[in-house]
This record gives sequence, structure tokens and C-alpha cells, in this order.
Amino acid sequence: MSTIGFYCDPNSIEQNALDQLQQYAGKPHVEAIRAFTDIHFCQEKALPVGVAFTTKDHVYPLITGKDIGCGVMYLKIDKAYWLRPFDKKEHYAAWNFAHQQMTDDGLGGGNHFLSIEEDDQAVYVICHTGTRDRGIALYQDCLQLTRDYSLVCGSQVDHVHQGFLTSEFMEYYNSILRFGYERRKNFCLKTFIFLQNANYIRCNKTQIEKRYLPGNYKNMPHESELNGTPYLLEDSIHNHLRFDGDTVVHRKGSTELGAGKTVVIPLSMSRGSLLVRQISADAGKEALYSCAHGAGRKLSRFDAMKHWKTVLKEKERKAYKLRFSELLGRNGEFANGYIQEFDFAYKESADILKYQPYLKKVTQTTPVVTIKYTEI
Repeated sequence: MSTIGFYCDPNSIEQNALDQLQQYAGKPHVEAIRAFTDIHFCQEKALPVGVAFTTKDHVYPLITGKDIGCGVMYLKIDKAYWLRPFDKKEHYAAWNFAHQQMTDDGLGGGNHFLSIEEDDQAVYVICHTGTRDRGIALYQDCLQLTRDYSLVCGSQVDHVHQGFLTSEFMEYYNSILRFGYERRKNFCLKTFIFLQNANYIRCNKTQIEKRYLPGNYKNMPHESELNGTPYLLEDSIHNHLRFDGDTVVHRKGSTELGAGKTVVIPLSMSRGSLLVRQISADAGKEALYSCAHGAGRKLSRFDAMKHWKTVLKEKERKAYKLRFSELLGRNGEFANGYIQEFDFAYKESADILKYQPYLKKVTQTTPVVTIKYTEI
């Protein structure tokens, strides 16, 4: 059995998630396995969320589930270019409508989101989404790969030898990861243009394309200016396999780190995000250059609904409704998908830096406004 590296409090891990983790640590070909502060039980698959592990020669292509290529991108705008506070009454509905035209696939359900957040120095457009239907199709292909390899092995297995992966499959796999990246980029840049159009950002409005929503901004540089306003983009991915020679890093709900790269760790819809980076280029080596991809759920979606209905007092529910009034339905209530993403459903964020000392805090944002799909 591989030794598990805990970048969290092992005593805080729910037993069913710990059982899953230990089971995977005992699998053949797993060389190193790490658990992060947001580790939690995954109903669908044998590996909990919030884990990274390495193999050599073999891969476990099903560990990411159907959300292959999911990640978080942020677009940073210096506040020197920010003209006024976002007016939810004036522009939330318009932005919500516009975002449905930004890609063909939508944000997706669960904890995926598109938000505007801020700190003292900058405003951030943050997008958390994946590859949607293409990721589901890739998962089906990976499932068939394990079935075909099982026939070669003469018994049912959930792994595949790297030599079994054709160059065509690898090209296809990487194209799906690029697709997820490009979707996040379009959400961020088109929201940026929406804000320019709505007079929130200093810009040259004469340069704005009238039909920017159906356009494709996938080839825009990560640091440049658009319509006269400078911006900075950074992307991170947390559900994927990363091939490096004969070594493969498997990440399921664990964010990939890079030298000098800032990544987003969303905390909750009502708490904003933590932006972090490694304290040095190789600081995260023992952690497989990985870290938590969120605060981690404290309550299941079912328990979050129970907490909302039976634990919170009426005045506390009213406070959420006042703060997020733009998300209320016609009946004056939140859809379940919003309630399940409020702060009480997630762990405290202090453990993120406490148990991952190779990270340093760049900033912490506060949420301004958020768009979510509420289907799960």
C-alpha cells in the first residue's frame, strides 16, 4: 500500500471518504497519493474528491468522473479602471441573459459558477466550469478503454497500460482539456466586455464588437488589453490526468500548481475566493504540485437543505435573501442549488493554508455578484 500524504487533518475526514482513500492507496500501480483539505466522499466513484496520486506506466482514466477538464479561471482588472459599483437591479438580469449566449454549453450545475469578486486593488471575473457534454463523451470512451484492456488482461480492471493509449486518443484527450480552458476564457472575456458595455470599466467603447457574444476569444493573450482596458488572465485545472513521460499525475478535485502561477480556491458563494501560489517553484513537489480546489463541503447537499430549513433562524434566512435578492425566484425563495452553495455548507478556510504550508496567500476576494445554474 502507498503511504498517504495528508495535507489536511486526517481526523477530520469522514469515514466513508477515508475508506475510499485507503482503498485507492492499496491499488496496483499507485505510487504516491495525497489528500487535501477539501477531501470528501464521492458517491459516484471509488476515489474521494480532493485527492491527487501518481502512477507509472499505467493510468486510471475513470477517476475524474464525467467532469473531465474542470477548472477555474480568473480575469483581473485593476480598480483604477473600475468606474462604479455593480448595480444588481440594473444589470444582473441582463448579465444572466448574456452569459447564456457566451458558450454553447452553459456553466453546468452543482458548484459551477460565474462571478464578479473584488479585493482592495482589483476586480475579478471568476469562472468555474468544465467540459460539459464533451467531457461526458470522453468519459464513455475511457470506460470503453478499461473494458477493452480488461479483455487483454483476462479479468476486469479499472486501469490501462500507457502503451494501450493511441496517439489519436491522447490528442483527443488533450483537445477536451483545451475545450474546457477555452470555455472558461470566453466566459471571462465576454463578461469583461459586458462590463465595458455597461459603463463599469473605463475603455474605448468604439472598439467593442456589436456581436461579441457569439464570437470566440480563445486565442486572446493571457495578459493584454481589450477595447483599451488592460487585463490579466490565469487558469487552473483540477479534474484531469497530466502525462509527464511514464509518470501520470491523476487529480480529482485537486488544483494543479505551477511555478509563479496564481490559482483560485473558491470558498463559497457567500465568502468569495482565496488566491494562492507556491512559496517557491518546487515547494509543492511533495504534494505532487497540487492543492485543494475549494474549501470542501461540510454538509452534503441534502444536509445543507435540512440546515436551511431546520437549523437557521428566520432572521438568518432573511439576511441571505436580502444579500442575494437577485437570486430569489418569483415565489420569494431560493432554488435549492443556491442554498447548497452558501457558507454554512462549506468548511472553514483557515485550514487551507495551515495544512498546505507550501502555499502563500496572494489575496482573498469578497463576492459582488454570482451567476449559477441550479440544476444538479
